[in-house]
Amino acid sequence: MRSYPKQKTAKFVIASLFFSTSITVTTLTIAQDGESDGNRYYLERFYQQDISAAKAYLGMLGKLKEDRAEDDSEKEDDDEKITIIDVRDATEYRMGHPKKAIHMPYPRIYRECVDNMRTEDGACASGTVYQVRQDPESLFLQIEGRIEDKQTPIATLCRTGFRSVLVANIISKPTTICDLKGYTGSEYDDCNTTYQDRGYENVSNIWQGFVGQPMAGIISSSGSRYVVGDDQTLTDLTLADGSMAKGFVAYDLDLNNDGTISSDDKDGWRYHQNLPYSTKMKRKLINAEADAMGYYDLP
Repeated sequence: MRSYPKQKTAKFVIASLFFSTSITVTTLTIAQDGESDGNRYYLERFYQQDISAAKAYLGMLGKLKEDRAEDDSEKEDDDEKITIIDVRDATEYRMGHPKKAIHMPYPRIYRECVDNMRTEDGACASGTVYQVRQDPESLFLQIEGRIEDKQTPIATLCRTGFRSVLVANIISKPTTICDLKGYTGSEYDDCNTTYQDRGYENVSNIWQGFVGQPMAGIISSSGSRYVVGDDQTLTDLTLADGSMAKGFVAYDLDLNNDGTISSDDKDGWRYHQNLPYSTKMKRKLINAEADAMGYYDLP
């Protein structure tokens, strides 16, 4: 068995993905049911689908139309263009984002890091001092003010695919705001009435995120797929929806064969997929609230 560097990050793999007897998974339309199947963190899903960063990039350029003739393959189609909403915080956005991505941070607008130490993509390298939180209702109203057409194709993006699911759910089913804000009784009823039928109808989540996670090795045997791991001892895990599963620590793949697991081995937009990104802060794309409070200028 090949040896791997000890500095790679431990990652639990959910066994139920590969052993069909562990969890029964519905094959119905997930977006209507709010089931927790499809995104990498097992969060409930009210949005339409999960897509790759590559598909989001092509969609941003308007090059996804499948029936386009070969000689038209480089033409952009404005009707099919995907609007990318980057939900990472102000520093993460400033340090690199898809060049046409609208910045709508959630659930935090800004995070101060211990000793101001950050990774090259803007995340805290050694812990958080404090966070400035974003209100889910404020988030939805800001997006609604920027994107009027509820049929607009939208793809949400965060660092690894967690926060983007939260936003995709809010804008697809804005009545979730009522639960997130803890409303009860008549206050809940009023909120539910206010946001009923105001959701966006064509929302996707970018599965890998901007940075992504290291990828695990998978082999096939006798028609089944198995994750290759450091330790085959199964551990009880609680998924985001409260259901139970089992998982074990998986091998992280050294994709670029440099002998170590680094950012270049992560599966997101910026690294392994190597898609174009920008650090330009365009007025029409940045978040007005974050800009007014000066969060883009903080370390």
